[in-house]
Amino acid sequence: MRHLLSTLLTLPLAASALAACTATGASTEPFRLAAQAADSDAGPPPDYALASSWAARETKSAARDADVFYIHPTTFQSRDWNQKMDDKATRAWTVQSVAQRQLNAFAACCRLFMPFYRQASSRAFIERDGRGAQAYDFAYRDVRQAFRNYIAKLGKGRPFIIAGHSQGALLGLRLLKEEIAGTPLADRLVAAYLPGIGIPKGTLPSDVPPCTSPGQTRCVASWNGFSESAETTAWKQRSVADYGASGQDPALVCTNPMTFDATLPAAGFADGKGMLPVAQKDRPAAPLVHRAVAARCVDGILRVRTASTVEAQPLPNGSLHMHDIALFWADISANAALRAQRWQEDHR
Repeated sequence: MRHLLSTLLTLPLAASALAACTATGASTEPFRLAAQAADSDAGPPPDYALASSWAARETKSAARDADVFYIHPTTFQSRDWNQKMDDKATRAWTVQSVAQRQLNAFAACCRLFMPFYRQASSRAFIERDGRGAQAYDFAYRDVRQAFRNYIAKLGKGRPFIIAGHSQGALLGLRLLKEEIAGTPLADRLVAAYLPGIGIPKGTLPSDVPPCTSPGQTRCVASWNGFSESAETTAWKQRSVADYGASGQDPALVCTNPMTFDATLPAAGFADGKGMLPVAQKDRPAAPLVHRAVAARCVDGILRVRTASTVEAQPLPNGSLHMHDIALFWADISANAALRAQRWQEDHR
C-alpha cells in the first residue's frame, strides 16, 4: 500500500471529481437521509471480505499507532443515483484523486482503510428530493457494512480514526452516531475528522464532543473553508436546518486545522506546516508549499486566505470545499499522529 500511495503522488489529478461533492449554490450537502431506501440499478453489494472491495486495506504495518477508516467524497458524476461496484473507471479515479490528496495525509500515523462503496452520485446532491436522500442512505449501508467488517476482521482491537470529506463526512457522522457513540467502540476512537459539511455542535453525541485541543481524543474535528469575503449566512442556516434539531446548540463546529486549538482560532501564514498544491493535469504532484495559507474560525466558518501564488480557486459562492484537506495537508497529518500517540499513552 505504501508503494501504491507513493506511485499515486505522480498521477495527474483534477478538481472536477471533488467538485461534485458540492454545488454552486449556498450549501454543500443539504438533505436529510431517508430511513430506508433501495436502488435496484446499483447492482449487487460489495463483499468486504475481498480485498478488491477496498481502495486501501493495510493488514500489516501494525507498528503504526492507529488505523484510519476513510470514507471518500463524491467521485461519481452520472444521471444514475448510485455507482455500481463494477464501474472500473470511477473506482480508478477514486483511488487516483482521493488517495494522495486526502487519505495519504493519515499514512504517517495509521494503517489505511478506505472502502469502495456504492456512493451517491452528484445527481443526488443536485436533485435534493426524496430520491436523492435515498441514494445517500443506500451508500451509507455499504459504508456501515465495510466498517463492521473492519471491526470484526481487520481492526484486531486497535484504535482507529474515522475520517471523510463531504459525502464521506456526512456518512462518517452518521456512522459515528449509530455505530460508535455510546458503545465500547467509542473507547477505541482516536478522533473523527469530518470536514466539508456543516455540523451543529448540538447534534454530536455527548461522549464524542467537538475537539478543542490538539491532543484531545474521542472528539470531532470539522471545518468548512470559505474566502474572507464570502457570504455564508444562507449556507449556515441550511446546515442547521439539515443537521440540527430543536433545542440543540445550533452553532457550527469550526476546528481550525492549522492549530486544532479552540483557544487559538486564528493562524497566520507562518503557522502552517504545509499545503498540498493544486495538481495540474498530466503533471506530477508538486512538493508541499509553506507559508501559503492563513485561516481563522469566525462564527462556525473557516475564513481562509491564500498566498497569491496558490492556485486554489474558490467555488462561485466563495467556498473552498474542494481544498478543505489539501490546504492543511501537513497540519492534518501531524495532528492525527499526535492524537494517535496520545491515545496510546492514555491506554498504557
